[in-house]
Amino acid sequence: MPFKTRESYDAIVFELSGKFLGSIEGAAFKEKLDELKAAGKTKIVIDLSKADFMDSSGIGTLIGALAAMRKVDGDVKLACMKERIKNLFLLTRLLGPVFEDYDTVEDAAASMNM
Repeated sequence: MPFKTRESYDAIVFELSGKFLGSIEGAAFKEKLDELKAAGKTKIVIDLSKADFMDSSGIGTLIGALAAMRKVDGDVKLACMKERIKNLFLLTRLLGPVFEDYDTVEDAAASMNM
């Protein structure tokens, strides 16, 4: 699962596509996050509109990203979740108490500037 990054408003958007398996993609994802954190870019939006599947290690990777960014007064928001992935976050009770989900990347990015 390749990912791309871009800037939207004051946030960095990670566009995930295909399968997000933390055990495989986690190292590259974490490396990019560390690079952004070092540059002071700590507002992250995860665009899941093109993600088809996520396993438990993928969720763990996102939890790690959230923890890392919150330690430096940043945040991670989820956007454009497909039903299958949204159900996984609901089942694990991470949606709401831990992660916030937005319908659009723009809404997620804007929520960090409130």
